[in-house]
Amino acid sequence: MSRLPAVSFAPEGVLVRKALDRLERGPCGAHELAADVFGLRGGPREMATRLVAQLLDDVPEVVRGGPDGEVWRLAGRGRATAEQPARGLRDLRFAVVDVETNGGIAGAGGRVVEIAIVDVDRGAVGGCYSTLVDAGVTIPPWITRLTGIRTEMTRGAPSFSQISDRVRERLSGRVFVAHNAGYDWGFLRAEMRRAGAAVPRGPRLCTVHMARRLLPGLERRGLDAVADYYGVEIRDRHRARGDAVATAQILVHMLGEAERRGWTTWPTLRRGLGRPPRRKGRARTAAERRKGPPSESDKG
Repeated sequence: MSRLPAVSFAPEGVLVRKALDRLERGPCGAHELAADVFGLRGGPREMATRLVAQLLDDVPEVVRGGPDGEVWRLAGRGRATAEQPARGLRDLRFAVVDVETNGGIAGAGGRVVEIAIVDVDRGAVGGCYSTLVDAGVTIPPWITRLTGIRTEMTRGAPSFSQISDRVRERLSGRVFVAHNAGYDWGFLRAEMRRAGAAVPRGPRLCTVHMARRLLPGLERRGLDAVADYYGVEIRDRHRARGDAVATAQILVHMLGEAERRGWTTWPTLRRGLGRPPRRKGRARTAAERRKGPPSESDKG
């Protein structure tokens, strides 16, 4: 049989959600999953195994086991073993990301000029990777006033193509988290594609969306407002490292809030939070996003 080409699936796409919904009913073999998700019935077992692996291998809330590694189940579901213990929500690994940009739109002239990635493991904030990025662009004065980042500061910093492997490594096997995740993810994805690098796969979690569900009485859900609610100090505001560390600390508090509601696994958290609302109308520019209201999804 000819070799099955590598296929990339969107981590929040229809097929991944369909597979997760099926696994919520219990563990499932690769052949059965391929039939339910892809409609592949009666096909070669090798093809079913490869397709399901390409779909789910990098999704942290899913684990595989069985004698041949062809049985899939949700983390925290089914009988735990020494080789594959059941995992709760806090056992998942999170990567909290913040990017600073030149003020443009992702994929249309907008470029990342600074990035930070903070690990959160077992409910504790871990190490942080951060760097300025030389995107070969001029940083406009209003971005410099906001962030303190000047064009000359980025000159000599690594390009995104030079750090893309490290970024992917830091995100691999982790839940991508950001305050207004769609914004940061959009820029990271655009930069990875521009660098010719594979876009990291896995689920994403937005702390703005979490605040909307967990803190319904909070009038504003920008980073400053949520940090103030939890008593988190933001050091070096509007710089990638400072904002990412603060968001990571906020995430730890929010995971505690979720557990108190009984959302102790990724599937229960996903159901409890519901799907993030789709924003209508034209995409807002970074300048509009930074101004705060009227959107609750703003970071500022």
